[in-house]
Amino acid sequence: MKKLLAILAMATISSGVFAASATIEYENINGVQNTPNDQRNINLTVRENINANFVGDVQLSNTANVGSNNNDAASSFRAETGLTGLYDVPYAKLYTRVAIGQKYTTSTNFTYYSVEPGVIVPFGTTGLSAKVGYRFRTAMSNENTYNDTTDTARIGLAYDITKKDQIAVRFDRVRGDAQQNAWNFNYTRGF
Repeated sequence: MKKLLAILAMATISSGVFAASATIEYENINGVQNTPNDQRNINLTVRENINANFVGDVQLSNTANVGSNNNDAASSFRAETGLTGLYDVPYAKLYTRVAIGQKYTTSTNFTYYSVEPGVIVPFGTTGLSAKVGYRFRTAMSNENTYNDTTDTARIGLAYDITKKDQIAVRFDRVRGDAQQNAWNFNYTRGF
């Protein structure tokens, strides 16, 4: 498992030099029902275009529980790599992202996978686009042991500030082993 993290870290460093884009994202997570902890998440995603229809990425993510006096306590770290397939249809772009990753907590670590189909709809030449998706994520083995199986409905808006700079906001409704509602704010820089 430590080898996987080392490989992902090296891929992130080397991809950063030749990356098509890099995204930094802040996520404010409100726990509901059986997930009472509010959390904060910061993640970095580096993407590279493989060709016109496929994009590879590496993502590093750090989540912290928000304490009662607003102090953060360590929760988890994820390192994952993904591949997104894109397909143009009239007035939209369909996508499916598949990913494999490693989740580390203070008590355990395990490998997981996720699948996220969705659609991106640009609003003409305004630079504004909407994105709607659904992500399923679960541990690759012993999923009942790790309690990391979730269904996430996603909806977001993005705006191209320039040809290389984009800002976006997204709402995630997470259900399953975690019950959370999350607002995500991100900035992407193209290279």
